[in-house]
Amino acid sequence: MWNFKSLQKPLMALFLLCLFPLGALAQSLVKGTVNDEAGDPIIGATVKVQGSQKGAITDLNGQFSVEAASNATLIVSYVGYETQRVNVAGKNNIVITLKEDAQTLNDVVVIGYGVQRKSDLTGAVASVKADDLKDLSTADAAAALQGKVSGVNVLMNGSPGSGADIRVRGYSSNSENIAPLYIVDGLQVGSIQYLDPQLIESIEILKDAASAAIYGAEAGNGVVLVTTKRGDEGKVSVNYSGKFTLQNFTRRPLLNRDDFLKYMTLEYGADDVNKRLADFDYKHPYYANGVIDQDWIDAYIEPTWSQQHALSFSGGNSKGHFFASLNYVYNNGVVRGDKDVYKRLTGSVNADYNLFKWLQVGTNNSIEKWETKSVSQRGYGSSFEQMIQMDPLTPVYWTTPDEMSLSVRTVYDALQNGTADQNYRLFGDDKGWYANTKYSDMEGSPLAKRDATDGTNGGWNINGTAYANITPIKGLTFTSRLGYRLNFNTSHSYSSPFWIGDRGNQTTYSISANHNTGWYYQWENFINYNVTIAEKHNVGAMIGMSYKENNWDNSSISSSGSDILQSYEPNFLYISYLKADAPKTVSNAPGQSTSMAYFGRLSYNYDERYYLQFNIRRDAFDSSKLSKDNRWGTFPSISAGWTISNEKFFKDNISTDAVSFLKIRGSWGRNGNISVLSNYPYTAAIAKGSSWYQYGVDQIGSVYGSAPDKLANPDLTWETSEQIDLGLDARFLSNRLSFGVDYFDKRTKDLLFSVSIPSELGFTTVVTNGGNVQNTGLEFDLGWRDRIGDFSYSINANFSTLHNEVLSLAEGATPTYKGDASSTNYQIRTAFEEGHSIWYLNGYIYEGVDAEGNPKYKDLNGDGEIGTDDMTDIGRTTPSFTYGINITAAWKGFDFLLNGYGQGGNKILPVLHRTGFKNTLQYYLDESGKAIPDAGKIVSPDIPFWSSTGNLFSGNYFRIKQLQLGYTLPANITKKAAISALRFSVSLDDFFTITSYPGLDPETASTTNFSGAGLDWGSYPTMKKLVLGVNITF
Repeated sequence: MWNFKSLQKPLMALFLLCLFPLGALAQSLVKGTVNDEAGDPIIGATVKVQGSQKGAITDLNGQFSVEAASNATLIVSYVGYETQRVNVAGKNNIVITLKEDAQTLNDVVVIGYGVQRKSDLTGAVASVKADDLKDLSTADAAAALQGKVSGVNVLMNGSPGSGADIRVRGYSSNSENIAPLYIVDGLQVGSIQYLDPQLIESIEILKDAASAAIYGAEAGNGVVLVTTKRGDEGKVSVNYSGKFTLQNFTRRPLLNRDDFLKYMTLEYGADDVNKRLADFDYKHPYYANGVIDQDWIDAYIEPTWSQQHALSFSGGNSKGHFFASLNYVYNNGVVRGDKDVYKRLTGSVNADYNLFKWLQVGTNNSIEKWETKSVSQRGYGSSFEQMIQMDPLTPVYWTTPDEMSLSVRTVYDALQNGTADQNYRLFGDDKGWYANTKYSDMEGSPLAKRDATDGTNGGWNINGTAYANITPIKGLTFTSRLGYRLNFNTSHSYSSPFWIGDRGNQTTYSISANHNTGWYYQWENFINYNVTIAEKHNVGAMIGMSYKENNWDNSSISSSGSDILQSYEPNFLYISYLKADAPKTVSNAPGQSTSMAYFGRLSYNYDERYYLQFNIRRDAFDSSKLSKDNRWGTFPSISAGWTISNEKFFKDNISTDAVSFLKIRGSWGRNGNISVLSNYPYTAAIAKGSSWYQYGVDQIGSVYGSAPDKLANPDLTWETSEQIDLGLDARFLSNRLSFGVDYFDKRTKDLLFSVSIPSELGFTTVVTNGGNVQNTGLEFDLGWRDRIGDFSYSINANFSTLHNEVLSLAEGATPTYKGDASSTNYQIRTAFEEGHSIWYLNGYIYEGVDAEGNPKYKDLNGDGEIGTDDMTDIGRTTPSFTYGINITAAWKGFDFLLNGYGQGGNKILPVLHRTGFKNTLQYYLDESGKAIPDAGKIVSPDIPFWSSTGNLFSGNYFRIKQLQLGYTLPANITKKAAISALRFSVSLDDFFTITSYPGLDPETASTTNFSGAGLDWGSYPTMKKLVLGVNITF
């Protein structure tokens, strides 16, 4: 047998020679040898004397010598083995045997309705443990997964309160309902934003269909299983964690005054520019030498402080455990003022108790109070768009009425003399009125747009489960679990007449209130049975049922008019004070949906070598989603694995120190996506009074009539995905090096399409199932962890590829186009078309300029003209690869953390250029007449250039999400204050980004809305953050 030890010795010799002086200085009072269970020496194990700084490292023969008292305790540790404490007890030559760390070999992961050893898995399940989450700055559990797991893409938006979106293994639907199924402690939830990562014990992502099939019709986009913490046995522990965050803008890519005038001169000529400057430019007291050179990002954005606090209590004994926590998040966004704020207060209690040896009861509960205020972004006329486009020649403030534009001055004078037709607001503060540009037609200052509407949105969410585990015989556990959700949400919005300019004004009052109430419960009962027969045959079985009921009662009321309220003082800005004759729009529509399912799993492994697992689930939904004949669906899966490293021929020839674990696996499964169906889509309702009819040729005029609202299709069903997964898992060098790779092929069919039908049927289209989308990819995970004396470290990296293609459309369906940017006159659109990636960018191919400097485009149809028929696939909107890196290190009391994330293969097209004196990206000036045509040739945004490859940029980026340094004070100091541990940390979050994209932020430039995918409207970017942290444990 080839013994890895023979190779390991020479490889370690040079390293140990470097450490020789350290050993030579120590007096050899206590000597010993550290071996593994096979009796082979362990090289490089750490031996420390408890309570002192003295220690040693084992040599090539596993031997050590260390100065220690006769009654000292030695702490012996090595990566992949359990740490041991050994009493010297006067001995001078000690032999210590370390056992392999069962935690490394037998990590338990949560799967649907049960748990399983990681080494037994036959599907693609990624696991993120509490240690991977404990020092993260984010307060959003979904955001905490970014860069941690291959095959998982986390989409972010920088706006306070905007939760992260998770995508598992690509994009598989022409609808936007492609989020994974979220399960927290067995409870189905709509989001995991409310969970602070510090509350989480583990997160498992079921990526392949075989693993997710146990959740059936709701698992087509993957499953995210979250297990929250419970107390450990021992004395009660009290922990406080606080984070204080200073955040600000990362990039400022807009033109200053001089560059802006250069660009305008290129677009409109020097005469036009000089004339406008002569008409509108003036000396302003707020600027150096009176010259207006306004950075509008600086005017709209300011550094702000945010904070997070968490207080937890935990403990337990052999009978039960408890964990209670209180978490507070206050995120003050960087927009000046208090219009973008997110607040969240969450309390949680988890407890379990063994009433008898055969009966355990438990509960997991959380209550969340949240409130958010936000500013407009990603839209025509939004405050962020105005911030980007406002010219640097316009000041933030008009200090006197004489500085106002003609439009605003006219309204101001009318207000002063009492002749105004409405009580218009002119926005500003104690420094003056917010100025609007005189150089072009814009809606107005971003500060004025910020203040145009007052609104709040907030509510309560209460989630919980109560369960009982009954174990009448060994290996058999019956679980009955009741889960519930209660949510109450109220939003208010009010705006009054205002005047920012000719385009930015409102002549009416508007008020609205929305009240949403929901209650949901699920009752699940399932039995798990595990037995080992003849020591080698391990059999597991699970069978269960689930019933779910979701109820909601939502109401809204709104009113708009020239005079709608009894008074306009702050205390009267509510619906209760509407005038009797004020027009009102009222809606209220309670609803209910139910579903039930039966499911089961059968697993078998022989001698820890051969594994086989089968899952099946039968789902049924009520008539609001599917007809009676189609409401039941079956979702099976099968998977198998082979642990080669447990084979005798492998063990006899290869040392476990070289190859510690090697396993191959494969799976097939079927899932569904029921979220695309709602509101009786298969049947036709009668729309009362929906159309004008003339019932006879002699009838004069028309009357209201009623008609079906659509053509019924009782054969509609849910989307269905089938997926094949092939994987390999391996660990090397005594479990220090880990490697995993997966290949998957996912096919999604039965998408919903609107297809054309003969108009003689009374309709022109009908909704039907059809089409096929394919996602294929490779996922790699690589990890290394080691310890050298007091220094321990780990490096984990992942890389994923994704090929996405629409294989076919439904019979009779044509490509679907969405023009999210049409309001800007851009021709660019996204498209869902056979033979292309999902929702690709449909635009023109730019081919440089002609002899006169005019832009040229590829004439695809050869008609000599450039039109919409020449628009084609110019880039995918979803990344074709993602990757992450996570590095941790610790030395004595210091610790270090680096998290990085990157993606690429996608394209971004900014829709930020406008006609007129409006600011734009620095790139357009720098590349005018070079990479792009001269600015004077491409003035209008409706010309093909702005919707072509000439205005298309790579969406590739790599961002260091967190760079943290921490220090834990020595225990012999903190224990004097009854403190078990005291740690301080400083982090730089999102400070460093590598990208060629010239806009605000490649990470948030796009959107989860497919109509705007790949289009940069000016989204709220990711902030760079300085985070100061403190953690105290009593």
